[in-house]
Amino acid sequence: MDPPDSASRVFCSRILSMVNADDVNAIILAQKNMLDRFEKTNEMLVNFNNLSSVRLQQMSERFLHHTRTLVEMKRDLDSIFRRIRMLKGKLARQHPEAFSHPLPSQG
Repeated sequence: MDPPDSASRVFCSRILSMVNADDVNAIILAQKNMLDRFEKTNEMLVNFNNLSSVRLQQMSERFLHHTRTLVEMKRDLDSIFRRIRMLKGKLARQHPEAFSHPLPSQG
């Protein structure tokens, strides 16, 4: 054990005498206020992330539904155009004279 007036005790007591207790208390109070603000901000961010996650899920489902609808519409249009081309070819073979003249200008 160190004697009462050891160098380390003297050093510590002098360092402590240099520190203003009011300043230390003000720093601690400021840190507590910042901690409170950070905790509130963190809570708000957690709520925002949860809400964003729910919205993303909803929008993903809607996007998937619309994508499926568009793919189905494209498939239907491809089928319609294929049938039109087949009918046009059939008519061209049955009535070649109707397809030999250029169309009159719509001018």
